[in-house]
This record gives sequence, structure tokens and C-alpha cells, in this order.
Amino acid sequence: MSTEPKRSDVAVTEVQRRETTPGAVVGRIVAVAGPSQGAAIALVRTQATVGRHPTNDLVLADPRVSAVHLELTRRAGGRVLVRDAGSTNGSWFGDHRLIEAELGPGATLRVGETLLAIEADERVAPSEVPTVTRFAGLIGSTPSMRELFAVLARIAAKPLSLLIQGETGTGKEEAARAVHAHSPRKDASFTVLDATTIPATLAESVLFGHERGAFTGADARYVGAFERANGGTLFIDEVGELPLSLQPKLLRVLERRELTRVGGKEIVSVDVRVVAATHRDLRLEIEANRFREDLYFRLAQVRVVLPPLRDRPEDIPELARHFLMQAALPGEQPASLEEDASAELTRRPLPGNVRELRNILVRAAALSEDNVIRVRDIAGEGYGFRGSEAERNPLDLGGTFSEAKQRAIERFERAYLETMLRRCGGNLSRAAREADLARHHLRDLLKKRGLYESGGESGGTGESA
Repeated sequence: MSTEPKRSDVAVTEVQRRETTPGAVVGRIVAVAGPSQGAAIALVRTQATVGRHPTNDLVLADPRVSAVHLELTRRAGGRVLVRDAGSTNGSWFGDHRLIEAELGPGATLRVGETLLAIEADERVAPSEVPTVTRFAGLIGSTPSMRELFAVLARIAAKPLSLLIQGETGTGKEEAARAVHAHSPRKDASFTVLDATTIPATLAESVLFGHERGAFTGADARYVGAFERANGGTLFIDEVGELPLSLQPKLLRVLERRELTRVGGKEIVSVDVRVVAATHRDLRLEIEANRFREDLYFRLAQVRVVLPPLRDRPEDIPELARHFLMQAALPGEQPASLEEDASAELTRRPLPGNVRELRNILVRAAALSEDNVIRVRDIAGEGYGFRGSEAERNPLDLGGTFSEAKQRAIERFERAYLETMLRRCGGNLSRAAREADLARHHLRDLLKKRGLYESGGESGGTGESA
């Protein structure tokens, strides 16, 4: 008999149960039914994940569970903040599809064919949260950030590959630089390679170099990123964008610590620590056959996740003071942030995370009166594109269903594409990544809506983008 729960269009955004166990207890997630019945995890750390991929903290051998199905955050009294990680079959609290909910001991939820129960585990004490609130350029006093700093500090001195995950603007490069600065390689080079900017046909040459005459236009020997980073750290940003055909070659270099330039025969030894970053969860990319699992495990000898700013709004005032001090000219008093303005920023969604917060504050400091940033100075900042007057008008529901639907689709596509292009500064490649569309598909949509001119400036989407 199927254990599929009854479908409902209701999304549970907050569910709380009475705290049943007093004191410093942690939540325990137990599979009480399903293929992995008996599997369990106690949330001794602040965050954990549940899914089918073996890198999850709680691994479920359930074919209807996604590679990464749930993200868990420890709360007081054994409660757990549960967030669906964009699973295919959904997460279900009773008859309701769960998006995000805080659940207490006694609550149950279903993922795939598995029933999970939340329990309070008094046998296990929560791990002690470190007191350090900074790690090089990273700032944060919330438990998740302090735990992150402790992990980065411990692994900095070790010759392990590091994979940093996090949304755009959370500070992945800053974290990589912090690890390099605290490592034995700190006096050597820190080389940055942005995988989003590498043409697929030149990716191997950019990484490993080429010899003169290796291909048309190769007029001289080129030293690739690995050789330039020799003795130091190579930071590969957005590693998930590397062509699938190149990934086995990258794996070979990581394992053997040697390479051969394109068009060459000489074997070159390299001593490089690789720190990779991505805004995607590569475990999901593996499921979609866009990333090699063996390369994932080689890159993610240690994996850390930078939390989005919306999950740590308590850090915003401290970050704001830091950014305003940075923005001040030499000898100039940093701008101050009124309490109401600070509270307003903590309520903002800030999808661009720390980077967006910094940009808002730098602009507000430059335009503020008396060197004090007030709510009016950040009004209109951080909310994104509100749309044209036509886009704010009610939908035209006249005519047949098919006609009304077509008008709605056209209006949605134009508004979405214009907003995406603004957010990405007209960069077509970046817009394609954020929209999760193939570049050629996005280009076709832009042409269809009259927003694209090859080589021109229509929305900044020329071929050079």
C-alpha cells in the first residue's frame, strides 16, 4: 500500500509543538518507518542535512528521497527548523506540503516512503559553540557562523581540499582567502579562477596551460592556473560550471599532482591546495549527471556551507559597522546607522546577502546627511525591480481562456527577464545560471520578447556578455 500522503496546496511556513523536555537537550531525527527504519541522527551541531546521497548527515536508502532532501537547523529545547531543500517528491507534514517549519518533539513528517519523527535526546549534549566571532574577513556571532569559523580554523593548516557552498554574495571567496591566510601556504600565491568566465573550448588550456602551436592562435607557451598557483592555493569559483568533459582531467591532476600542458609531452609536477566554491549543491548536480561524483569527493574532503544572511539577521548590525568603517575615507569618521534603519535592514530579504548589504550601506553612507544613515536613506534599496506601470496593472482577463493565458505568460516572461538582466548587470551567462536555463534558451527567450540584439546594447545582452 502506498504511503503517499494526501496532496494539499497549503504550504506550512511555521509549525511549533510544545517543548516536552526542559533543559539543554537536542533534537533527534529518527526514521520510524520506511526503507531506512531505525536510522537516526542527534543534532549536536547547528546544522545537518537529510537525503539519499552518502554525504548527508542522515542517509536514507529511499529511492523516492532526493539526493539532498531536508536541511535541519538545531533550535532550543529539542526543536528543529526543517527546510525542504527543493526535493522532487516534497516533504509532508500531515496533509500539508512542508516548505519550512519549526517542529518540536512529537512531530512527524514524511519524505518519500520514509516517516521521520522528532524526539528530544537527553543523552546527548549540544556541542559547545565557539566564542570567536571573526575569522579573517568573515564576521558573525550566530552559532552557525561561530561553528563555521572553528571548522575553517581547524582545517586551514591541513592539506585538504575544501568545497565551500553558499548562495551568491555569502562570502565564499572571503572564506577561501581566510583559509589561505591561516595556512602554511599564506606567503605563497592565492590564485583565483572564475569558472563562469572560461569558454568551454579553452577550459583545459586555462587550467593546465598549453604549448606553442597546440591549436590555432597558440602563438606562445601559456602557463595555466595550476602552475601559477604552484606552492600556494588555487581558488576555483563556481566549480560546478566546468565542462563535464574536463572534469576527469581535473580529477587526475588532483590525484597525481602532475599535469601535461595542452599540446605538450612534458609532465609538470604541481603542489597546489585547491579550494572550490559553488552556489549550487553539487550533490544535486551529480543526480542530474552534470557533475562527476568521484570529482565531488576529491574536492569535498571537507565541505562547509555559508548560511544566507536571512538565516542570521542578528549579524547585520555588526556587519553594518564593519562595512561603514571600510567605506570611510582616511581620517574621516565612519557613518553611523540609526536604530530604525538597522532594524529595517534586518527585516529585508537581501537576496544578494552580504554583498548586497555592503552595497546598500556604501551608497547610503555617501548620500546621507550629517553622516547618519536613516530609514529614508535606504528606502527603495534592497527590494529589487518593482516593474513598470503596465506590469503593476491587473491582468487582462478578457477573451478566451487561451488568449488570457497567453497574455499572462508574455507579461510574466518580459517582467522576469528584465528583472533578471538588471540583477545580473546585463551579463547573459550569469543570468542563465541564476535562471537555471541553458544560455541558448535564455537568448531565444530574450529575442522572442524583443530584449536581445546580437552585439548590441539591448538590455546589455550582446554576445560579449
